[in-house]
Amino acid sequence: MTDVKERLKALSIELPVLGAPRYAYEATARWGDLLYVSGQISRTGSGEILRGRLGDNATLADGVTAARTAALNLLARVDDAVGLDHVQVLKLNAWASSAPTFVDQPSVIDGASQLLLDVLGDAGRHARTALPAHVLPQGALVELDATIAVRG
Repeated sequence: MTDVKERLKALSIELPVLGAPRYAYEATARWGDLLYVSGQISRTGSGEILRGRLGDNATLADGVTAARTAALNLLARVDDAVGLDHVQVLKLNAWASSAPTFVDQPSVIDGASQLLLDVLGDAGRHARTALPAHVLPQGALVELDATIAVRG
């Protein structure tokens, strides 16, 4: 068992099984040693979308849960494309559906960042952008995309 798989097991985390994208794009695209992961929303493994707007009908805790959920989907896409053993997260872009008065998007997206660190260790360290959005696809609370370096 690999280090990443051992960490997943120790954390009692199972990556979701994701189908093909529902629209006209690829889930990932690789160019040399770079893997670009398309936007992953806060959809649970059972298909439920964690919805809402922070500062309106969703709490900070709801947002953190949604960010972790989207990060699990992102990891599943990376695992499907290249595996998780030889990757480094370079950049995480994140959007959180937010009311105009909600300004703590970084705390919400820390849920995703911390999950990447917990699962990938130092390979989960990354640069990041955390932005508000008026609305996200399918009413999702959080959406993430990433640029990943593939080693070896």
